[in-house]
Amino acid sequence: MVGPRPRRLWEALDRLDPDRVVETLAPYLTARRKARIEAMIEGRLMSVQVAVEAPSDPHNAAAVLRTAEALGVGTAHVVAAEGRALEARRTTQGAHHWVEVHEHPDLAALLATLREAGVTPYGADMDGAVELVQVPVDRPVCIVVGNESRGLSEAARAAMPTFRIPMVGLSQSLNLSVSAAIAMFDLTHRRRARLGAQGDLDGPARRRLRAYAYARSVDARMLRGIFDLEWDGDGPRPGV
Repeated sequence: MVGPRPRRLWEALDRLDPDRVVETLAPYLTARRKARIEAMIEGRLMSVQVAVEAPSDPHNAAAVLRTAEALGVGTAHVVAAEGRALEARRTTQGAHHWVEVHEHPDLAALLATLREAGVTPYGADMDGAVELVQVPVDRPVCIVVGNESRGLSEAARAAMPTFRIPMVGLSQSLNLSVSAAIAMFDLTHRRRARLGAQGDLDGPARRRLRAYAYARSVDARMLRGIFDLEWDGDGPRPGV
């Protein structure tokens, strides 16, 4: 889904003044590109997040990330990824550059991060306690989907409320990425209706995302020369 390089770009830019980054790079972006960036910022939701527990299929995990970016979900979490589950960049179609992905070694680490941020997790489960439309959107929420074959772990089911996607066909379950997509679509739609706005970023978050988007929109050599960042092919690291 994502490697360390996009994360290094976020980390490197966090050491700089975001307004300075934007002001410096603005002459090199077209008006159309700037407009697309502003539209993305306006629609970005931090109060709806998604997490995948122990993914093993890289295409499914990457498809979740691609859907998240398309729907304006700005944060994704991955718990104890198995094998090469984070390496399907062709499936993400570049989405891994635009969503902040946080990797966690275990469920406890994910829950601690969400708790600190005031985000309530809801696990997707065929036998969930409530239907998807009953998941509240009056507070920040994180959808948690499980492994492709095993679903949510018993620990996850015990640690959070669960929801189900009602089905009237003969199929008994949905693909991991499909379940995540349906849940994200429903929750982002209802959350935006409640907010009365497309996005929920505050001023500092908007400036930070704008600086990142401008940096992603120019040649790596330019960043290296202007901001003393050494480019390694897909993301910079602090220059030496």
